[in-house]
Amino acid sequence: MQPKAPDADTDTDSPTHVDLLVVGLGPGGAAAALAARQLGLNTLAVEARGPEPTRAQLILIRPGARAALQRLGFADISEGRRTTTIRQVEQRLRAALADTPAAAAAPFHYHWHTSVVALQVLADQVLATLKDETTGALREVSARHLVDATGGRLESLGRPARVRVGKSHWVITAEFAEPPWFDGIVGVRDPSTHELCLLFPTWGRRGVIAYLDALPGPTGDGPLLASRFDALGQRLGLGQPLYTPWAVDVYQRALVRPSNDRVVAIGDAVGTVDVLSGNGASTAIEDAVDAVFGLAESQGAATLAAERALTQAVSDRVFERHRRGVRRGRMILAVRPILERAWPSVAFGSVTRDKVGPPPLLWPAVRFVFGRRPQTS
Repeated sequence: MQPKAPDADTDTDSPTHVDLLVVGLGPGGAAAALAARQLGLNTLAVEARGPEPTRAQLILIRPGARAALQRLGFADISEGRRTTTIRQVEQRLRAALADTPAAAAAPFHYHWHTSVVALQVLADQVLATLKDETTGALREVSARHLVDATGGRLESLGRPARVRVGKSHWVITAEFAEPPWFDGIVGVRDPSTHELCLLFPTWGRRGVIAYLDALPGPTGDGPLLASRFDALGQRLGLGQPLYTPWAVDVYQRALVRPSNDRVVAIGDAVGTVDVLSGNGASTAIEDAVDAVFGLAESQGAATLAAERALTQAVSDRVFERHRRGVRRGRMILAVRPILERAWPSVAFGSVTRDKVGPPPLLWPAVRFVFGRRPQTS
């Protein structure tokens, strides 16, 4: 049985001053909060959305992320596979938030439906105004450091903006309860639009994750792609998606330079990695654990200057990790035309289940990238 995400805050008495404020509880933010709890930091973590994860996007659990998760006590978060989904990872990490022992080394608090609406970064602290999205109530919190795991949402509050460094790339994905009628990974391409439809079985072959991937370019048409996704789902008999389809232009963007203050951005807040590489969440998890352990060290520094230097070193490491990720993403997009031609070619208007299939010549590469091929039993 999959662990259920916590459906309520652990308590209502949040502190007004903390060692660490974590904003955003996706894979990176949840990992950051758990690392802070492990290290005994007085921590407050907030998430603007609710507790139940819904994103079905497939992701790779890279070796660095596996090592980071093992450091937090997760021996194998993907149960032997190299791939999982953001929803499944969030589900496990968020469920762990609720397991805070009563005798924790320091106070640990988390709240759903809570956003940051104002932010002031000072030399010795960060002042944040939090808003309860259900009641509209505001409250002030100060923190020695803030981990920004919002994917860039704090840019509207004056944080440095990421700049565009890649092509527009529209992708739509959703999860369905229809059991897969296929083995492994199958797909089809429309030769007129160069769009790819890819189908993956979920864990235990209980359902299907479907992708519709548009040709990268200077612009894109999200609503048009969404309508094609709906039509494909109907033609393939996938039924209604379990969650609202995730539709986004995953163009690459990145900060120009690492942050130089007490706010440390991680994950997509530093830079987005194209979805074809599948390692955005892995990078965020690596960022999170690296950042929190580094910030804990900085908070133990003897002087303010030493604390600043150690904090800057954390931001520098995270920034460099994302520079490498952006380069890998560009390389993958560059070879997409080759990958596209490996799939069966059928106009989407005439697609049926018997016309989707695997790319036989690419199975060795798929096994290398995605781990073992899903079993039929």
